[in-house]
Amino acid sequence: MRVLLLVVIFIFILVPQVSATPSLDEINQKVCNRFEEDTARLAGVMEELRRRKGITETRVAFGNVDTKIETADYWITYAAEAIAFQRSKKSDSKATLKAQLNTLAGKVIRAKNEVRKALNE
Repeated sequence: MRVLLLVVIFIFILVPQVSATPSLDEINQKVCNRFEEDTARLAGVMEELRRRKGITETRVAFGNVDTKIETADYWITYAAEAIAFQRSKKSDSKATLKAQLNTLAGKVIRAKNEVRKALNE
């Protein structure tokens, strides 16, 4: 009887700890969600900037950029594509995931900096 009681107590102590740690895929998805929110905000800022300046052309997708606004649009698109690609990746270790997310963060930060330059134009 005591052994059974100890086993039950042991299970109640260990099970919540094991299930409380998020998987690498869950971490990846949460970070990608956050970066996706950032790029959506940046895209909204650029849409408003283009509206205020009377620019009606669509976003630049392949890098033929002549203005700061086109450069910012290019980097927003590039960051959004990188987020979509990262979302589909499956990481084997924390170190790999961390390196991939740091690279992705750099792309999102670059997009933010380009939007800042376009706003100051």
